Amino acid sequence: MHNSGQASDLMDSPDSQDRLQTHCVHLGGKEGRNGPYVPPIVQSTVFDLGDAADAEAIFSGERSGFAYTRFGNPTVEKLAEAVQWLECGKGAMVTSSGNAATLCAITAAMYGRKGKLLTHPDIYGGSHELLAILEEVYGLSVEVLDSANEEKWLESVSRAGAVLLESPSNPLMRLIDIEATVQAARPSGVPVIVDNTVATPYNQRPLVLGADWVVQSTTKYLNGHSDMVGGCVVKREALTSQDRRVHKNLGGTVNAMEAWMILRGMRTFALRMKAHNRNGAAIAQWLAARPEVERVYYPGSGEGRQRALFERQMAAGSGLLAFELKGGKVAAERFLDRMKLITHAVSLGGMESLATRPAMSSHRGMTPEGRIEAGISEGLIRLSVGVESTADLVADLEQALGD
Repeated sequence: MHNSGQASDLMDSPDSQDRLQTHCVHLGGKEGRNGPYVPPIVQSTVFDLGDAADAEAIFSGERSGFAYTRFGNPTVEKLAEAVQWLECGKGAMVTSSGNAATLCAITAAMYGRKGKLLTHPDIYGGSHELLAILEEVYGLSVEVLDSANEEKWLESVSRAGAVLLESPSNPLMRLIDIEATVQAARPSGVPVIVDNTVATPYNQRPLVLGADWVVQSTTKYLNGHSDMVGGCVVKREALTSQDRRVHKNLGGTVNAMEAWMILRGMRTFALRMKAHNRNGAAIAQWLAARPEVERVYYPGSGEGRQRALFERQMAAGSGLLAFELKGGKVAAERFLDRMKLITHAVSLGGMESLATRPAMSSHRGMTPEGRIEAGISEGLIRLSVGVESTADLVADLEQALGD
């Protein structure tokens, strides 16, 4: 990582990403002498509470134990511990989706606080729609502010109820200074929530930078195989009983089978991220030289403040990028129709490369005016670069862009 002050000797080591790779291989394993190396799937809704004294101790929190899978499950807890380690946190709660993780983090962070939830217009479309529902149904006050105006952003941070940011943003890959945001939030005790799905803990650790909460869509890079939906909330400090109460009663928990699938995927997480980072940077550079492309959005590809922030805050740019085609919507639709190797599909972070038009898919729920404010044009293509051969991806892009 470019940043310093990691949370453990393992993360402090010069070869921290190599050490992380070793740790990922063994996630969830070693059940003890003569135990299974691959963790079992505890596919049970209920657990034997023992005698009355045992039950009281479990329900009161006097000692750890399991009662009902919505409250906790051994397989799910292994996943929580694994993501907690990757993000350098002290507590984690697994959810049924990335949006459920965001809802859980907002609810826990805002509990007992007054003021607006501050966010920015180019946040993930699903998060935008979630906030709109929370405004309409529950009266949550949301302030949407362009983080590029740093002075105004930091001033608003200092008086917010909580802050929800995504860096890099999806799909425009804009970076927000997490450390500066945290410094502005600290004097007033404003909780800072960072969606780290695009960057992943391989490339960026917001909790080490001072953020209070991290949310992940485990559907994406952590699972990495496009075969399940899940999420996770990680806290910099230990979870409180109130945090767990929020998580339990929102109902967005995950079952053991899905948790096990994420754990299995995470064993190759570091290996896959090396390939995603390599391909993402190469494809972004190739697209930037194409005459059909107006602009490419990829962390670290520009100059000035965003470049400096990337070098300070991230280790690599990940596998997601976006690019603007000169022909607008017509050119974008033509490109999608001509792709052969790359699949026209939503989502990101899988081993396969996917492309979509955000104005038609992830940001469809926004008004046309809202999309313009967020920078989502009709000719914008979002490309999730997979782990295929770089040469094969370039060949497919070239024929899809060509005459």
